[in-house]
Amino acid sequence: MQLGSAIAFILAAAAATACTRVPELEDRLTPDLRGAAYPKLLPLDGALEPLDPPQLAGQDLQDELDARSARLKRRAEAVKNAEL
Repeated sequence: MQLGSAIAFILAAAAATACTRVPELEDRLTPDLRGAAYPKLLPLDGALEPLDPPQLAGQDLQDELDARSARLKRRAEAVKNAEL
């Protein structure tokens, strides 16, 4: 079998399986949901809360990393000093 025909066969098989009905997923919908209208779409600008300014977010992240570093150093020191 030539490479081109093998690739064509694989693509045809993939396309055929893409059209397969998946009853485990489709049968989950109740009849009232099947006939329901799609939800109204909202613009993202009004749906998401605004982000903090980068300087404030950066400082919060730095504070969190400093606290985590201090905790890890304390744990490492406790492990180092522990008697086995």
